Amino acid sequence: MLIVRARRADGSLVLDLTLEAGLALLSDPGTLVWFDIDEESLEEIDTVSAALSLNHLTVEDLKHRGQRGKLEQFDGYSVLVMHGVEYVPAIPVLNEHELDMVIGSNWVLTGRDPHLVALMPGPDLEMRLPSMMASDAGYLLYAIADRVVDSLFPVLDQMLDDVDDIEDRVILRPDQALLERIFAMKRSGVMLRKLVSPHLEIFTRLTSPAYGIVSAEHMIYFRDVHDHLIRIFEIVDSYRELMTGALEVHLSTVNNQLSDVMKRLTVLTAMFLPLTFVTGAFGMNMVSSPVWTDPAFWILLTGMAGVAAGQWAYFRYRGWA
Repeated sequence: MLIVRARRADGSLVLDLTLEAGLALLSDPGTLVWFDIDEESLEEIDTVSAALSLNHLTVEDLKHRGQRGKLEQFDGYSVLVMHGVEYVPAIPVLNEHELDMVIGSNWVLTGRDPHLVALMPGPDLEMRLPSMMASDAGYLLYAIADRVVDSLFPVLDQMLDDVDDIEDRVILRPDQALLERIFAMKRSGVMLRKLVSPHLEIFTRLTSPAYGIVSAEHMIYFRDVHDHLIRIFEIVDSYRELMTGALEVHLSTVNNQLSDVMKRLTVLTAMFLPLTFVTGAFGMNMVSSPVWTDPAFWILLTGMAGVAAGQWAYFRYRGWA
């Protein structure tokens, strides 16, 4: 689905334009046009790409997901790839939603995953459109990127809430299901770090005047997004450390429980050991009865005592006892 929004030179906002009407407005440099397209609409991607004369590599990025976060410059426009995420705590799993942005002189094209909450059409986005499109394409780029980055904070809150739950359960009920959940949450943390890491480099470049992508008046806004990304990166690192600690506590708790079980089994073994010896020794078939009147009985007892002493000496020699 293609949505075309525009802000005319007089400041009036026009929503739900046709593609032809949006393209006609580009001739006015004071107009800002936002082409927002669902990346599942492949035919519309081809149509818009042809109308904006996009490079075939850019079209390929718009059509195929799985791109790493990146910033590229082409003749007449720049391409920025970002990612939003969705956390499903019941599994738990982290779903990534790609956002491809193409920035021209007075237009912005966004190719988004239909499940990207930050840019999903709705009352919240419509309410913020006047401020998002109040300036030029550089400011619209900031407004979109800021919404995507800020959408990561609720996800992190959910993940940290899950960590608190894990820390409580790891002491009380450390079972196999909990161990599998810990590993799944660790994978989510690794995945989120891989998604966020390239964005730090991207916004470091965007805040550098040497690249000339962002005007000097908007540089401060991109620095704010960069600061948010640093905070997210630090939180993700803390999350990974917490999950590593939870895994260590889980394994330690399981080992302690196993040691407790072994201790109880050892006590039972020690209780029955003398009984086993007595029944075994005095239950032997000897020529004479009772058995202790037979010399062979004492010879056997002496041999068993010698074997036991030899084993004990060997264990001490090897450092096992």
